[in-house]
Amino acid sequence: MESFGSGRDLGIDFRFSLGGNKAVVQAKHYVESGINGLIRTARKENTKVGKLSPIRYILATSVSLTPSQKSRLQTAMPEAPLADEDVFGQKDLNNLLSRHPEVERKHFKLWLGSTHVLERILHSGIYNRSQTEMEIIRNSIPKFVQNDSVPAAESILAKSGALIIAGEPGVGKTTLARMLVWLHAEEGWQISVIDDIKEAFEIATDGAKRLIFFDDFLGQIRLSTDVIRGVDQKLSPLLHKVRLNKDVRFILTTRDYILRQAQTYSARLASPELNASEFTLHVGHYTRAARAKIVYNHLYFSALSHAERQSLLKDDFYLTMIDHRNFSPRLIDLLTNAEYLSMLKKPIRRAVETVLEHPQELWEKPYRTQISEEGRALMLALFFNSATVALPALQDSFNRIVDAMGFTIPTADRATRFRTALKELEGSVLSIQNRKAQFSNPGVRDFLLTAVKEDGLLPAVVGVATEYQELRQSWNLFCSLEPDQPIGAAMREKWIRAAKRLNDADTGTALERLQLVLDMYDRIGGEELVVDVQFVAGDLEANGIEGDEVELSQSVLEQLAGSALPQNALEEVRVIMIEAVGNMLSETGGHMMLEEIEATANSMKQCGADEDSVSEAVGGALRAFVKETDWSDVWTFDELDDLEGELRSVMNEFGVEDRRVEGALERKRDDLSEQGERHRSGGYGRRSMPSLQSETTDDEIRSMFDGLRQS
Repeated sequence: MESFGSGRDLGIDFRFSLGGNKAVVQAKHYVESGINGLIRTARKENTKVGKLSPIRYILATSVSLTPSQKSRLQTAMPEAPLADEDVFGQKDLNNLLSRHPEVERKHFKLWLGSTHVLERILHSGIYNRSQTEMEIIRNSIPKFVQNDSVPAAESILAKSGALIIAGEPGVGKTTLARMLVWLHAEEGWQISVIDDIKEAFEIATDGAKRLIFFDDFLGQIRLSTDVIRGVDQKLSPLLHKVRLNKDVRFILTTRDYILRQAQTYSARLASPELNASEFTLHVGHYTRAARAKIVYNHLYFSALSHAERQSLLKDDFYLTMIDHRNFSPRLIDLLTNAEYLSMLKKPIRRAVETVLEHPQELWEKPYRTQISEEGRALMLALFFNSATVALPALQDSFNRIVDAMGFTIPTADRATRFRTALKELEGSVLSIQNRKAQFSNPGVRDFLLTAVKEDGLLPAVVGVATEYQELRQSWNLFCSLEPDQPIGAAMREKWIRAAKRLNDADTGTALERLQLVLDMYDRIGGEELVVDVQFVAGDLEANGIEGDEVELSQSVLEQLAGSALPQNALEEVRVIMIEAVGNMLSETGGHMMLEEIEATANSMKQCGADEDSVSEAVGGALRAFVKETDWSDVWTFDELDDLEGELRSVMNEFGVEDRRVEGALERKRDDLSEQGERHRSGGYGRRSMPSLQSETTDDEIRSMFDGLRQS
């Protein structure tokens, strides 16, 4: 079959000839105008078909046809050799697709966002805590362009059960991951969106096909010690678990440079045992055809005015967008976002040219000259907070940032100006779901990091910051800006006052505040901070350590081992911390991994805990671990041997003897002997999709965009 682009086609969409017998295929959409519009067009096509004199003429349309309507079409085209069986309506095409599922699978965009698929996903029980993410995915489907990364990603998932999608900012890592999530949901996989690898262990259970998605698992703009520690301990055993269990899949995304940093800092993440290359897909290269489709889809589904769209189409300007050296899906998404463009206040073509040529100005111009002062304060309030912030907490931060920036917004007007800023930025800068705000584009946070540095805003923010998240972000930024420089007297005084406000506000957990104030003391010293350290240590003694603070516990223990605190204060805090960690191990060991128990116990020893205390804490943790272990997840003697070896290794290392642990292992061994080893089976039903066409010409792209010109 020869195929032809849109335009003056002489009545031919596809043409086929064999031995002199010529067949012509004509495709007509006409869903909106219906059968009457289709028949009017058929009468016009009749003369063209007569001149072609085909032996066979096939007419396909997306209009649903009755037998009488097919007869009317034949009557309208007396010059066409149009047989009943060569008129294909909507139902006929759907029947063909059901007989040839490989065609439908190859072009999954045709059904990915269909009502049938949507309803199936919405009623499959996957929504739970992942509802917001699934709604985002649903809305992004129309703009997605299927490309070679899809079959490559599916191949890795089918082989390894886990996939790390890596690439530079803005190249489409998260979009690819989201499409894979939706495809799995359509096939009945339960979906869980997480923000901590530990959650994956808790939900990766047998009995249901489950896909777990963790976006930016190493952080968005910087790599922290605590993140490295948590990933280092948990990722390798999780990948091993996923590899063994065909009913669990795990998709992660990360920026290339952060992944490289993590592998530099962590021998385990860079080890052959983990072999990240086995799980990792690097994305960012797009063929010209894929770039063209990305631009086309974003223009087609944008809220741009007709005049703006036609301006980008005139004189083939869209080819400049497609072929630009700075092309990225994120840039195209913003440059076809009507709300973002409205902030630039310049003709659309000039705006697109400026941003493509100077991507660093993507947010610079709007932030500096277009966004209101309350809008800038809101952006900074979100920057100096966690990734997602409840609106009441964000409003409190907004008020403090207004003071830090010296904006003249009267106190009585601030609530109104906060709501005005939300309306101004929602859609272009902010995304609001369930009364919580986050940046709609990770590039905003990247820009603000630079802006805060260039504008010297940090001292003013430190002077007003009160909440734990505000001060944690400020301290991280301070340490990255001035890693080894001596601190000035004025800045030192600001941090001392900030530590006092932090303890007065009592936000964050006691352990989080202890780590932060310890950091401050070890960097800047001062008797005032010693008092703050002792105060928060007393809070820790009263409230204990929360079960999800394992990595943070290890970090604080190691901080204390090398802290410059005065000896009497250091000993006081050290005793409190060791006791709190020991209690945490005994109480929550059932929800920890063996690697975490071992690493925490070693940190206790490093901090000076005596062997009996460590052995008692580890014994309690192991008893809880055995009690909470899902023994049904141990399917074979090999797996039981591995688990027993790990348990005995930890017990021997810390001098633990416990018959309850021994008994649990013996009972499981007897159970496997009686039932026989069960063997895991199952697989992934989707066929591998073929590679897409990688080369395309200007004329082919023009043909694709003809439909936009005519709309």
